[in-house]
Amino acid sequence: MLAKIAMGFLVVTGMGTAYICQDGFVHVRVEESQKGGENLHLILPAQLGPLAAHLVPLEHLRNAERELRTPLPALSITAEELAKLPDTLFVEVRDHEDHVRVSKAGAGLDIDSESPGEHVHVWVPLRAIYDTADALESRLGPN
Repeated sequence: MLAKIAMGFLVVTGMGTAYICQDGFVHVRVEESQKGGENLHLILPAQLGPLAAHLVPLEHLRNAERELRTPLPALSITAEELAKLPDTLFVEVRDHEDHVRVSKAGAGLDIDSESPGEHVHVWVPLRAIYDTADALESRLGPN
């Protein structure tokens, strides 16, 4: 009996892990270059975005509905279409000391920002962007 309970627990845990990891992971890295600077490295399941979108209280979504209603469909379509493209550099801006790059890398959006004080790198799976926008749209309902 105990073996069946343990097996059931392992199966449920495995399925939950597979669900949470299905969209890949968001990578965030912030490195401060000054002496004694902090370094932050986060690797989070990308499925947390759509999951959070489903859990946001409806009154909070209603308060932001005007700002969300227009960009969400465009965000979904953009993420879906970007996934079809090969790896591409979209934007590169160089200032005197700052450098920002936005590109598609693999199945995600890659954002790099370098300045004299820090280097910030963010990689977000396009599927997670699509799923989050879709989840928010479905929560808001039709116009």
